Amino acid sequence: MDRRVVITGLGPVSSIGIGKDVFWEKAKRGEGYYRKVNFDYVEIDQYRSHICSPIDNFNPGDYIENSRCLKRAGKATKYAVVGSYLALKDAGYSIEYTGNEENSNSKNYYISGIDSDRVGIVLGQSVPNVDVEYPEYTKFLRDRGPKKVNPFTLPHTNINASASVSAEWFGLRGTGFSVATACASATHAIGLSTFLIKQGIEDVIITGGVDAAIDSYVFSGFDIIKALSRRNEDPMKASRPFDRDRDGFVIGEGAGIIILESLEHAQKRDCKIYAEVIGFGFTQDAFHLVAPDPYGRSAINAIKKALKIAKMNPEEVEYINAHGTSTILNDPNESYIIKQVFGDYAYKIPISSSKSYFGHPLGAAGGLEAIVTILAMEKSIIPPTANLDNPDLDYVDKTTPDLDKRCDLDYVPKVAREKNVRISLSESFGFGGQNAVIVLKKYEV
Repeated sequence: MDRRVVITGLGPVSSIGIGKDVFWEKAKRGEGYYRKVNFDYVEIDQYRSHICSPIDNFNPGDYIENSRCLKRAGKATKYAVVGSYLALKDAGYSIEYTGNEENSNSKNYYISGIDSDRVGIVLGQSVPNVDVEYPEYTKFLRDRGPKKVNPFTLPHTNINASASVSAEWFGLRGTGFSVATACASATHAIGLSTFLIKQGIEDVIITGGVDAAIDSYVFSGFDIIKALSRRNEDPMKASRPFDRDRDGFVIGEGAGIIILESLEHAQKRDCKIYAEVIGFGFTQDAFHLVAPDPYGRSAINAIKKALKIAKMNPEEVEYINAHGTSTILNDPNESYIIKQVFGDYAYKIPISSSKSYFGHPLGAAGGLEAIVTILAMEKSIIPPTANLDNPDLDYVDKTTPDLDKRCDLDYVPKVAREKNVRISLSESFGFGGQNAVIVLKKYEV
């Protein structure tokens, strides 16, 4: 069996907007959101970087009923439930609230028109719900024992909590699991979900990724390895992929949730179809826990695998949503990788980095970037790479000086571009050398 897999619903939860309309308006203008980070227990001056891209004033009750059922859940789980709800609604599903406000353990929502045994949820997530875990661990250390630890802590900090709680919330009994491949988590989840539907194992899958890691401890880990931008006096300009003055990424958070369905299932519902997932490629560098392979061998192979599954020639790709982290190593490495796959045609492909608006939301990145890519195809508008003042045209990698890693491609700097796009790539390259690429095609009957 080899069914066509289509995208029918979008549920972005991000620092630049919640819901596809406000999210798209900010993305197409390259309008980001950044501010100084605040931690309860640690003075910010202990860090080199002081910048983040958070979702401020988030309240699940603004979007879903009986949100108090989520009071013990971590932020990532809350983002996942809200993103899933928004994506299901966008896909045209009728969602009936069946819960009882007086009974927080009662079932919450019923989705009409589906066989819940054939609806799954596969979410990427890079880190557990640290906002639940670390306060309780601190309490454990302070009180020198387990007696004061909240019994709900462990189940809500498991990395599968976001997917599991979302499945419970909507009564989904099909395939369910979480994917933890660092920054590639969401893209892996989308590719794996595509495979499950293509093979007839499920009809519908909620997929994408979530993360909420703007936490003093996680932040310190990225800060100590000098991965974060230190442009503290000008946070709105801190995330600047492919620019010669980039100095690291800005940590973000959120959820990028999409609804995948078999084409037959979507056609029976007569619903709107945004795009098709036609290819995916997964590899790993087997090189280093943090640094990318300077020769990009496995990342190159991931793109080639995705194109092979999609049965597409490189010259048919019309837009690339890059991983584009704004780090010293990634951006020139990624530029080199694209040149190796596409040759001279690489200079004709519009490329942009969505992390220039909402920062790097880790496990949610690939999901939010897929949504940007899908909307770019639907609207025939390629969003820009923000803050790209001076492309890094003179970059030389000291370890591989013989390779052309200059950032000299078409990164759609600062201003969106009108272009009809039929075939797109969305690329994700994570810590540990985790590479995931998906090929998206504008839906055609």
